[in-house]
Amino acid sequence: MVFTVNSSLLDAIVLSVVAEEDTYGYKITQEVNNIIGISESTLYPVLRRLQKDNNLEVYDMEYLGRNRRYYRITNKGRILLSLYKEEWAIYKAKIDKVFEEKTEKGKGRNMGEFINNLKIKETIEKLKIPEQIENLNEKIDGLNIPEKIENLKLDEKIEKLKVEGIKLGKKFDEFVRKEKNKEKDAKTEINTDEYEENSDDEE
Repeated sequence: MVFTVNSSLLDAIVLSVVAEEDTYGYKITQEVNNIIGISESTLYPVLRRLQKDNNLEVYDMEYLGRNRRYYRITNKGRILLSLYKEEWAIYKAKIDKVFEEKTEKGKGRNMGEFINNLKIKETIEKLKIPEQIENLNEKIDGLNIPEKIENLKLDEKIEKLKVEGIKLGKKFDEFVRKEKNKEKDAKTEINTDEYEENSDDEE
């Protein structure tokens, strides 16, 4: 037993056992030993002390051809036992109160943590986060984003080529226009020269 048993508590236990019925030393030892774990060498001095203080009385009775000593509680012993019970009730109540307060505080904290954890767990389950992540991954895969990015880049390239093509087209048109103007100017000069030669011949 972890807790120390003082002489008063031991007296109270022995008196309580004997108060149930008259009994003998060995049986008292066994019953008390089952409660607090005590040896015969410790118990018999207690029995003698209680007997000396007139809280117990003894008598002999024959059993299987030999005398057996029985112990009986006296009126004085019953009064003392009643006092012990009252004191024990007060003492136990105080100790229980301390233990219960500590336990309740601990339970309160533990219960609060448990409820919070439970709420978090329920919220997570309701959100179905893993499932949503999986669905999101599927949606992302379905979007073919890399392919779309590539297509987007290709579209940009095509637009750029179109712009470049338009620019080249304009440059080509300008070149053709200039060449035509040059050709026209050249023809005009030739005609002018021919006209001057013909005029000279006529003179």
